[in-house]
Amino acid sequence: MGGFLLMLFGLFSTLFPYPAWYLSIGWRIKDAEPSEAALFMNRAVGVVAAIVGLIIMVSSCSLGGGSSEAASAFQKRLLFVDEVRDIKMGMSADLPSVLSKEEVAHAVDLMAHAKMKGFTLGSSYSGAGEATIVYKDWTTDELLITTSGGIELIPRTGDKAYLFQSDELESLFHSWLSRSG
Repeated sequence: MGGFLLMLFGLFSTLFPYPAWYLSIGWRIKDAEPSEAALFMNRAVGVVAAIVGLIIMVSSCSLGGGSSEAASAFQKRLLFVDEVRDIKMGMSADLPSVLSKEEVAHAVDLMAHAKMKGFTLGSSYSGAGEATIVYKDWTTDELLITTSGGIELIPRTGDKAYLFQSDELESLFHSWLSRSG
């Protein structure tokens, strides 16, 4: 938001240097007119402010909201129709599926819309089980089903993992885990 406002201020000063001068200084001085140098400075400062504002906006967008970039990309991918081929319960994506297409679709919908909280990966996991999301292009994402009830997305790279904040999703995966074991 700050980058956008800075860019607007810069564009205003660049495109309308006289009103910008009047709003900053002119209203304080009776019957004064800005010099060409003052108008030039308003334009120059406006250009710099617009560029800095644009850089701030672009950099905040490319960071994907900070630490949630992987979580956001994961959820966006789930929203594509029929992107997920299957969800495999257990230690290997080669295991036969225990889930119906309706169960997979329900889990995908819950994951795509659940809040996710990022955290730094530790050196040990307290996992009750694992699940593998298999996509149409045969790529995968790994989920850890924790003994404390949580479902975590473990990205392939980086030192962050993401906890789904959905009681319904946790209940669903734990019931499937007990069914597949």
